[in-house]
Amino acid sequence: MKLIVTAAANKWFKNTYVLQAGDGIKFYGKTVQPHNVKHSSRQGFSPERDLGRATLIRKKDGINYHINFDDSWFFSGLVTLVDFHSGDEQPSFYFQREGSDLTINESDFSAENVDATTSASSKFEDYWE
Repeated sequence: MKLIVTAAANKWFKNTYVLQAGDGIKFYGKTVQPHNVKHSSRQGFSPERDLGRATLIRKKDGINYHINFDDSWFFSGLVTLVDFHSGDEQPSFYFQREGSDLTINESDFSAENVDATTSASSKFEDYWE
């Protein structure tokens, strides 16, 4: 599991939520129905300063972007890139399987290299019914 937050997304979060160093944003996956997972460009996020349940934390300009244990199953086995383009209402999420031939990272991100159709990993399946 890897999380990348672009500079544009970081700026959007900081401006939208008036974040200061030490504040945080929690990312979580949206499900359409119970057990119906969809890795699409629109996923959940909310301001959250508490890192007590965080399994993955990426710090950018003092802001803690994180995924909590309860949501790890959704992001497990994936590289998740969060980006923002002017004119959009909110940031977009892009997913790619870890270890695949294509690589997404902030410096050379290209939407054409992203696979947003991946399914959730069953790595944490024993924790959820």
